[in-house]
This record gives sequence, C-alpha cells and structure tokens, in this order.
Amino acid sequence: MGPNPIARSKNLVWNLRRQQGDKVFLEDVLSKKTVVIELKGHDKNAIMAELTECLAAEKVLSDKDTFLKAIREREELESTAIGGGIAIPHAKHESVKRIFCAMGMVRDGVEFNALDGKPVHAVFMVASPPDLNREYIQVVARAARLLKSDVMMQKIFAASSSQEIMKVIADFDRILHKASVDVSTKEGRVIHKDI
Repeated sequence: MGPNPIARSKNLVWNLRRQQGDKVFLEDVLSKKTVVIELKGHDKNAIMAELTECLAAEKVLSDKDTFLKAIREREELESTAIGGGIAIPHAKHESVKRIFCAMGMVRDGVEFNALDGKPVHAVFMVASPPDLNREYIQVVARAARLLKSDVMMQKIFAASSSQEIMKVIADFDRILHKASVDVSTKEGRVIHKDI
C-alpha cells in the first residue's frame, strides 16, 4: 500500500515548488501524524526517539533506527537548541525518503544544552535525504525564524489539536513568505531579499 492521497498531493506540491525554485512552506513537510501536542519524553534522547517514531509513521524513513542514531550523533556535535525554549534537531541521512519534519511540545521543558541555559519547550525535527541541501537549509532556516515568534508560539501552545497547530504554522509561514518577497526598484534591481 502506497502513501495516502494527502501525502501524494503534498509530494506533488513539494516537487512542483522545487522545480520552480519556490520557497518551501513548512505545511508541506508536516502532517497530523508528525505534530504532537504533548511529547511524553523527559530527556532529549527520548524526545528525539518519539519524533523519529512520528516520521516513521509517516513512512518517510526506510530505517528509523539508523536515522535516530544519525540525529543523536548530530546533536552530540553541537546542541540544536537555538534559545528561547526552541530546539531544531536536524540531519541528512540515506534512510530518509523525502524531506519531512516532526514537531512536538514539552510544556514542562526538557534540558537540551541550550546556549541560553533554558529548558526547551518546542522541538522541531527536520529529516532530509543527503541530496536536498538547498531545501534542507531552507526548511531549517524557516523553522528557526517562525519558532522565534513569541506570538506564534503562544498560539501553538494554546492549540488543542495537531491540525490547529498546523494551521497556526501555515498562517505564520504565509505571513513570513509575504514579508520576504523581493522588493525591487523600477529598474528591476533587488533592494531587499530574504530567505
């Protein structure tokens, strides 16, 4: 049995955007299966294992154990906690079939060796095949910019379902996209360009 129709349509949208060189929207790389309102893990290894299970349920991993090992090794190199209660563990690995993300909240917080020393309350995991470097960087950067929004994070923590969280992310992602389009002069010279 192949991917469900929603997953197939997301793949088509993703591929079309890639071919056109368009920006990637986070809603294209998330699903209800990969967004968790309350993660159960009490340490970063358990959290990463839980989010890896979500990616496996979405069938984007051919081998969840080797991917989990890769993402833990990446985390050991340097913490992916970016401060402000946010962590974005990410890895490129052969076991990943297509770029996809998982997200979960830890209301009580979890130690993630953050630069600011504060516990992490939101974890956004990015999994990518090795050959999608541009898209991988784009997704990690967009996630970092969006998750730094206090207003968005308040709405996410107030959400009561995965679907509601996905809508908040989609809405804020579209706002970010509109704010980051090129602003050009009449001569066509770009005077502002964002990620």
